[in-house]
Amino acid sequence: MKNDGKLLDIGAGEGLLLKAFGSAATKWIYCIDLEKGRLEQAAKRCSDTKRSLFIVGDGRHLPFKNDIFDEVTLLNLFMNIPDRRVVASLLKDALRVCKNQGKIIFDYRNILNPWIVTLYKTVRFHDPDIKLPLRAFTRSEMKGVLRSVGIRKGVVHHPIPSWWRVNPPVYLVEVKKGIEGKQL
Repeated sequence: MKNDGKLLDIGAGEGLLLKAFGSAATKWIYCIDLEKGRLEQAAKRCSDTKRSLFIVGDGRHLPFKNDIFDEVTLLNLFMNIPDRRVVASLLKDALRVCKNQGKIIFDYRNILNPWIVTLYKTVRFHDPDIKLPLRAFTRSEMKGVLRSVGIRKGVVHHPIPSWWRVNPPVYLVEVKKGIEGKQL
């Protein structure tokens, strides 16, 4: 990620990404989430971070002009959204507000990973606050979602952890927005 500019964190929740940047953040970080209470927790958790704004809003209808963010993140978000069309809508609006040559960074859980399957089946026993159902994708499904919003090139899937090459539990995905809004 760049050290300066503007970053939009869609589904910011309790501010984990903002906290990772800490008080040394040189970029402006805009945190948007549907839940006001979670953003209030983020503001408390990250009170030493001066270059941040907290906005209650829907990532499918972002209150920003086109092409203004250098980076847009959607981390730990898609697992909480059972409807694939909502995921596509989030990505579409992220693409709209991302500058040309900017990046959209998101992650998704891999349904082909046996650990993820087991975790999702038992999650209610070890985390009663988790909202169900949880969503996971195959890599092919996610490519279909990306294609549905016009993203065909400039996409890199990073396995998490990096050494786990076959059916890793998580993929971190980078999408580079091309010149004039077209994909590279």
